[in-house]
This record gives sequence, structure tokens and C-alpha cells, in this order.
Amino acid sequence: MKDSESRARQILQKRDETLANSRQRSKKTLRISVIAAVLAAAVIIPTAAVVAKRAAKAPSNGGNSVTQSGIINGTGSSDEEAENTGAAGTEPSFSDGIIGGSGKSDSPSFSGIYPSDKTASMSKGEKEEHYYSEPAEAYVVPGHEMPDAAEPDAPEMKAGTLTAGEWKDLENLSLWYEKLAQPQWAEIAEQRKIVPTRIITVTVKDGEAPCFNTAVTLLSGDDELFAARTDVNGNAYLPYGDNGTYSVRVGDETFPLEGKDKIEVQAKDAGIGVTALDLMLMIDTTGSMGDELEYIKYELSDLVSRIREAGGNLSVRVSVNFYRDEGDEYVVKYYDFRTDINECLEQIKNEYASGGGDYPEAVHTALENAVTGHTWREDAVKLCYLVLDAPPHDEREAKGVTESLQKSVAEAAKQGIRIIPVASSGVDLTTEIILRSFAASTGGTYIFITDDSGVGGGHKEAEVGEHVVETLNECMIRVSCEYCGIYRGGRVPYTQTSHN
Repeated sequence: MKDSESRARQILQKRDETLANSRQRSKKTLRISVIAAVLAAAVIIPTAAVVAKRAAKAPSNGGNSVTQSGIINGTGSSDEEAENTGAAGTEPSFSDGIIGGSGKSDSPSFSGIYPSDKTASMSKGEKEEHYYSEPAEAYVVPGHEMPDAAEPDAPEMKAGTLTAGEWKDLENLSLWYEKLAQPQWAEIAEQRKIVPTRIITVTVKDGEAPCFNTAVTLLSGDDELFAARTDVNGNAYLPYGDNGTYSVRVGDETFPLEGKDKIEVQAKDAGIGVTALDLMLMIDTTGSMGDELEYIKYELSDLVSRIREAGGNLSVRVSVNFYRDEGDEYVVKYYDFRTDINECLEQIKNEYASGGGDYPEAVHTALENAVTGHTWREDAVKLCYLVLDAPPHDEREAKGVTESLQKSVAEAAKQGIRIIPVASSGVDLTTEIILRSFAASTGGTYIFITDDSGVGGGHKEAEVGEHVVETLNECMIRVSCEYCGIYRGGRVPYTQTSHN
């Protein structure tokens, strides 16, 4: 944000000073509410022995143990969930909750967000510039009814309205390297330090059959640099940096790379077939998403409703989650995996866009929760759809963000969690590069919403090669099936009349 950032900080500081007393009262009320919730929990939990047992057992995903829903300052899962992690057909006890935030609804109170009457048709970058050029008093929070402010001739809200393209950098690495050689891309990569500059592809087979979910580790001498799991095609992707002598470990065997970026190895009984799918939605619900969030909810609801049918005999579970930014009503609102699809649909339906304030959002907190705060099953295909329109904060704004993102991405790859970003209106080049890096580093793919539907603000034209524009819901269903090894036909081009 350069020079405009300091001005924005001054505006927000002045606003914060005006609201300081009110916020202190809100925090006091929140503390009282939390204490009351804890006391209530103490009455509800049957015996102290159960509490002691759960507190003593650390969950397998490394988070803080949580025994029931509530407001917390960390992530975790209960001991019952840890025991069910590897079972494809079992339903864990849930660990839902909220991470951070004020606990107070942003609507309709003042919070310094973009005014819907001035910026509804602006791109995210234009909103940012507008935000820094107007006095703080001009900004109000868009409320629950914001989506109704759409133009009278806006498309009907239904699944199949939004349009999108998909691009898998892992299948087009030459273009990825070409882009990274450009000065602007190289500068962003250097600043963010989460962009893979080289990627090794390891294919693991048992005879001619690809091995699914096989652990593959990149080594430099005896040092483990990065770990991943093979997808349904037997491919694992290992990002690495400078030149060196590398090898890969599969099972008990080590294979030298000898300077190659691609290698195929044989492994006996190295993996199992696909029997389960864990599908996660992590959705940005800050105010700037209001221009298309209601449409996205229809698309995601359609995905959730149809994915079990598309999956055939797969054991399918879904986790729906939402995030905003520090100082909002919540930072992350999360729900563990369910087999009850109707419950997931209600979670999507009840959420709305509000909060935010500056361009970046708490993506690092959302990713950390997505990867370590849920009971992903060991033997499942693991897909995390990250729906957003803004980048994570950088080190200038929040220390430790880069390290947090690096850890989350590395852990996702190690568990075989494929991060699949869905880029919405307002995404800029920095955000695009970061999102594509998340996908490339975890074996995922990049989905970007396009202008063809006429919904929402302007969508950045993705810097990718030739691609097909589809409806978003059909694109996500196709991608999900492909990761499960289920063929549903090729891309279906969007042919409906575009909204003008």
C-alpha cells in the first residue's frame, strides 16, 4: 500500500481513539460471556474424570485439545476425533468454535469498511485507493441486506450463475518458471518468501498402477526439506530452492535425483485405493466479499449437495468454515467435518459479509486452522477450497505471518491436503501469485472467477495460458471428482448469454 498505508493507519487510529471506550465495554462484556460459558460447561460435563482424560491427551494434529464448541484462542480436536481420524466410515465427535475476534457483530455498528453505495462496482484495488482518499466518517459497514443492493437487472441468485476458469501450474511448470523470471513476479516472490521457484515431480507406481497417498520426502543429505503425499495419479510435488544434491525417500528406499526435476520410482504396496473424501470450504466473509458472496453461497451449496452423488461409493465428509480479520466479530469460525450435508448447507446459508477494513485479511490464521484444527482422515482425498478476494498480511503489518504460512503449507503437503484457491473479484497480482503458490506447493490447482457472468466487481484476468471458462459449480465438482479419480467428462465451456 506504500505511502497510502500510513495515511490509512492515521485514519483508523483516529477512529479507534473515538471508539476506545465503547470497545473496552464490549471486551468486558465478552470476558463476562466467556466466563459464563465456562461455568455452564462445568455444569454440563458429566464428570471431572472425563475432562481430565481429554485434557491429558494431545490431538494427533498438534492443536490444543477442545472438548466442545465455544470461543477459543487456538485450534484443536478432541480425543474421540483423534481416534476416528483414520476411519473412513466413522463420524467423529465435533470440535467447532471461534478463533479470536471481538465476539460482537460488526453490523450495523461503525467499523471503517467500504461504503456499499460508493464501491459496490469497484474492484478490490479501486476500493483500497478509495478507502485511503476519503475521511473515515464516510465509511459504514454493509449489513446483512447488502446483497439486496444489487442492480435491478442482476442475474437470479442460483447455482450455475458464476463463471470460472481453472489452471494447474503443476502441469504447466514451464510457464510458471517463465513468469517467475519477470521482474514484477520475482519481486513479489522475494517479498513473500512462500513462492516455489522450482518443483520436483515424483511419480510412485506399483508396476503400472499409480500409488495413492504414499509419503514422499525430499532430502538434502540426511536433512528432510519437504514432505508430500501422492495423489490419485501417483504424483507428489516437492518445492525446493537453490541448486544442490537432492534425493527422495519413498518408504525405506532413497532415490537420487541426479539433477532431474522429474522422477518415477517403484514401490511395493506403497498406497491404497481411494475410499473417502474430506472436502473443506474456507470462505472469506469480510465486507468486500459482499458483491458476490450471496452468489458464491449458492454455488458452494450446490457443490456440497451434489458431491456425495458424484462420489458414488466414497465416504464423503464436509467441513464449512469462515474467516475475517483481527478486530472483527471473529477471525475464524470453524466447523469440523460432517456427514450431515443439510447441516453444512445451513452453515453456509446463515453467514454474511461484514468486517475487514484494510485490503489484506487473516489468511494465515484461516490456513493454520484448516490444516491443524480439523480431523482430516489419514486415508481420504483431502481438498481445501479457499474462497477469497484478498491476500494475507505481510511482515510489515504482522510479524510471523510468513513463517505461519510456510508452516501451514508444508504441513498441508505433508498430510496430502490439496489447497484449491477460488479467487473472487478484486484479486490483484500479488494475491494471484500467493494463491497459485499455495496450490502448487500442495498439489492443488487454481480456480479464478471471471467476468463472464456479470456478477460482482471486476475480476482480474488471470496470467495463465489457454483455458476454458465454465460455470463455477460445475468446475468445482469436476475438479473434486478428478482428485478422487472419478471421470466426469471434460470441461464444459460456458455458453449462456453473459449479463451486461
